This record gives sequence, C-alpha cells and structure tokens, in this order.
Amino acid sequence: MVTSTHEATHRLFQEHPEALTLVFESLGIPPPEKSDFGSITPDATEIRPLERRVDTVLKFEPAMGESFLLAIESQTKKDPDKAKSWAYYVAHLSAKYDMPVLLVAVCRDRSTAKWAAGPFECAVGPWSTQVTRPFVLGPGTVPVITDESTVTRQPALAVLSAIVHSDDRRAPAILETLARGLLSFDPGTTAYWFEVTEVGLENTPAKEK
Repeated sequence: MVTSTHEATHRLFQEHPEALTLVFESLGIPPPEKSDFGSITPDATEIRPLERRVDTVLKFEPAMGESFLLAIESQTKKDPDKAKSWAYYVAHLSAKYDMPVLLVAVCRDRSTAKWAAGPFECAVGPWSTQVTRPFVLGPGTVPVITDESTVTRQPALAVLSAIVHSDDRRAPAILETLARGLLSFDPGTTAYWFEVTEVGLENTPAKEK
C-alpha cells in the first residue's frame, strides 16, 4: 500500500538525495553531491505476472570511486513478505544494471527499524544461499535535530529527521525548530519543505502540532 510517508520519502530522495549523507558517512564514503545521482525506473517487474515496484531507485555515479544503486524503501510496519520482496529487488536490479545495490529502509518506529535491519536469510539447514541486510534510516540512526542552524544548512536531513522521529515525545520540539529554520528560506522553498514534511507526517500525532 502506498502511504503518505512513502510519497514524502520518494520525493525527498528523488529531489534531494543529499538527505542520504548519513548513509554515506556510515559507509566511509565522502558526502555525495546532487550531481552524482541519476534516477532510474523503480519498476522491478519481469515479463508480467506480478507487478513489483521499489519506492525509489537512484544511481550513484561519482567522478571518482565505485558506482552503485540505492534502492530506498519506506517501511511503516513489520511485513514478513517484504523481506522476500527486498531480496528480489536487490537480485533483479543488480542483474539488470550490472551494479551492486545498497538497500535502504526508512522507518519511523524503533521496533520496525530493528526488524528491518535483518538479516533475512534464504537458507536450507545451516547453509545460507542469500542474505539481505538493509541499511536502516530510523530513530536509532537519524539524529534528532533541534538546532536551527542545522535546518538552514541541511534542510533535507532536517525534514527526514522530523518524519523519522514523528512518533517521538520530542516531536513538537523537532517540528518547532524545523519550522523556524525553514522560514529563513525564500517563500517558495519554505512552502516546498513544509509540504514534504506535512505529507510525510501522515496520520501521526505530530501532524497536529
């Protein structure tokens, strides 16, 4: 099911892939530039029988270093079937584009984030043929941003923080800081970020703040 959170993260990463800076820092890769990314179709369907679609797929092609794909999925709850879909997405995209794939799961609550980290194994007895371990952007990995200057420097990361921590007791403080920081931009930019944030908060209590 496509939710508002899916739509918001899709827009965020498609239009502002610099929000993935945390992923690159954790991998020991220099912070990405927007020009390093290209969008490719999220369609992972073969011939026909069953439609399969990744939320967002980005191609990372730096001037120096290894190129790879990022398959980004917004996950709002535990879903045993999704683990099988994720393994398929990674295998299909890697074979189709002949590139390694980094699967990133975006989660709002800690229990879902813990589950999404896997590992998810395709195994027979003690032998694992395939293991899927997503990189999780969740409450434990995305910082709580309550510093206005960080919002003005990294608005994409600040919006991601507000969405990921929308169920946190500190959500009102996070949103207040975000609002103050975003008001420093021109009206059009401010309206854009407010819209992405509002859509991403979906039906969480934080949306009413």
